[in-house]
Amino acid sequence: MNESNENKDLFEFTDEEKNTVVEYRAGEEAPLADGVSEADFGFVQQDKSIHDVKFTTKPTTFFRDAMRRFAKNRSSVAGGIILGILFILAFILPIEGVLPYDVQSVHNYEGSLPPKVFNVGTGFWDGTRTYTNQALPYDSTTNEWVGNYPEAALISVDNVRQSYADVLTEDGTGGYVALVRDANPKLEEGETTSVVGGYLYSYAYTYDLQNTYTISYTLGWRDEADTIQPKYDILFRIGNTFYPLTDYSLSYGELGAKDNAEMTVAPYATEELNLTDLLLNCEALMEDYPDATTLNGNVGFCFQEDADNATALYLHDFTITSTSESSREQAQMRNRSFSDATELLNRPQRTSGNQYNTGYWAGNGSTGLFPADSLSTRCDITYDMYEAVYGYRTDLPALNYSVMQGWIDKGYVTYTAGDPESFSITQEGEASGEVYVRKVISDTPDGATRNLQCEMLTWKWLGYDEMPIHVFGTDPDGRDILKYSFEGLRNSLLIGIAVAIINIFIGVVWGSISGYFGGKVDLTMERIVDILAGIPWIVLMTVLCIKLGQTFFVFILALTLTGWIGTESITRSQFYRYRGREYVLASKTLGAKAPRLIFRHILPNAIGTIVTSSVLIIPSVIFNEATISYLGLGFQGMSSLGVILSRYQDTLRQFPYQLAVPAIIIALLMICFNLFGNGLRDAFNPSLKGTD
Repeated sequence: MNESNENKDLFEFTDEEKNTVVEYRAGEEAPLADGVSEADFGFVQQDKSIHDVKFTTKPTTFFRDAMRRFAKNRSSVAGGIILGILFILAFILPIEGVLPYDVQSVHNYEGSLPPKVFNVGTGFWDGTRTYTNQALPYDSTTNEWVGNYPEAALISVDNVRQSYADVLTEDGTGGYVALVRDANPKLEEGETTSVVGGYLYSYAYTYDLQNTYTISYTLGWRDEADTIQPKYDILFRIGNTFYPLTDYSLSYGELGAKDNAEMTVAPYATEELNLTDLLLNCEALMEDYPDATTLNGNVGFCFQEDADNATALYLHDFTITSTSESSREQAQMRNRSFSDATELLNRPQRTSGNQYNTGYWAGNGSTGLFPADSLSTRCDITYDMYEAVYGYRTDLPALNYSVMQGWIDKGYVTYTAGDPESFSITQEGEASGEVYVRKVISDTPDGATRNLQCEMLTWKWLGYDEMPIHVFGTDPDGRDILKYSFEGLRNSLLIGIAVAIINIFIGVVWGSISGYFGGKVDLTMERIVDILAGIPWIVLMTVLCIKLGQTFFVFILALTLTGWIGTESITRSQFYRYRGREYVLASKTLGAKAPRLIFRHILPNAIGTIVTSSVLIIPSVIFNEATISYLGLGFQGMSSLGVILSRYQDTLRQFPYQLAVPAIIIALLMICFNLFGNGLRDAFNPSLKGTD
């Protein structure tokens, strides 16, 4: 090989070089060819060792590398941490003793309490509730407490205002009893009167004509375009027969100036009449009852109807008195009298046909009886709802005397049976903290037992060691929402995890076999899957719940009969993707059997996609359970997030906080499971092994 041949291909030689023979003896150095020196055979690098690139990382396993890459995904780590917190709370908070609340039964006295974290008065999350447009809790005439909650629970009364209204309210005063009749087109043209067109009367009573009965009343009128002033008459009704007593001698007249600009009804006529004389001078009545010394009937008013316009009668007050000295008759006259029209309308009411009954008065009207110009005092009231519910109350069930006797025996109280005023708590009783009665109101024997109506401290009577604080309030049944929601989360997670494990196992095994073998095996297995997939899961679940009951295990069965199909489809597609790869063919050539190829070589490469879809099975199961709960087929005898959401949907308008906690939990589950699943997918992707 010479210099002229340096640029020739390494394997190309001249004829002369091919015929050159080099001879050397054993043990001697081989002679060099012409033009070749020993320097041509020296090491290129004599000061360095030649080897592969130095390892910069320590040897690791597939799962360790996957976890390292997962830890670098901050969003997935955050999702996993939140999921871990939810899991821990779901299995710790429902434990008896962690939160001292019973969520298995109904607590009638603790329903719909607001959330409380801070002290009362902070104005935020402090257990108070403000009621707007409420009646003043004090009676302005007597200055007595008339609020719905104990006075001790009152925080503030704001925005006090008075107004006249035509709406019946418990706090209204004065005003008019209004009876309206619509136009009566049946009246013949030109006829404007009907004796019994509209009527308003007191309940029947037997009037003794030997006594003198006097009636007095005040009428009013509303000057509106949609009604006209009718003529009216004093009425006496016996059975279904009406006897006008004054022959329409009285009628509405023109109104003067209104005294109060806010009032829309102004007083008009005030009359005082001798009812006894009117009865005796009524010819039609005397003809029907010529020798009567008593008459049983109703006293009231009737007024004309009109063919074209609505008519209205406004009665401000009505008083009937008797010269009889009988206390019973005096009481009956008071029952049939009223000085406050709104108070009359607030009496117990009944409706029969077109008869509108209120207390001892009744009337007929196309639009009925209603108040007019009732003076109402309204305000905004803020209450401490925890003091109202858990503080001292007098409306609790009577205390059995045996409880009182137990305190007496311990020396905690002193009490003389039958004498409520004798009750007192001793110093020992105060120190013990056991006595929850502050005052005995009444002592009433009840058969063989004696029950005491008392003023009691409610939270002690309910068995708490201290006044409860519900961070997220209570539901309508008095359950603590925080504990109840996490108990529901625990049950939902249990069913979700159980269903996920079963569905993943069935789906992976079925999809692996179908995807690996293909051909007729795949065709047969996929037809079975198609048949199962054609059954709507909600129909299947409904049938099973109806037939087998709404239990925990029935829900698992219903959700696993077809729930594995999604995992099976993903697994099958991944096996179709990887089964023809070189490393699989190489393992098969070396004699690897089908189980080893499936679970050792193909499945680990497909695990990322399978894990992502499988992780989402848990929130999917929770949502499916919530859906079936909305149809009324939720768990019986146990709670779940679906059952809780179903129960709280009716309170969304009035108490939205009750639905907030379970809704937030479900939202967090869905978001965090998605983040967590995406992180696992990337971490278990073999193509990313060793990368950042």
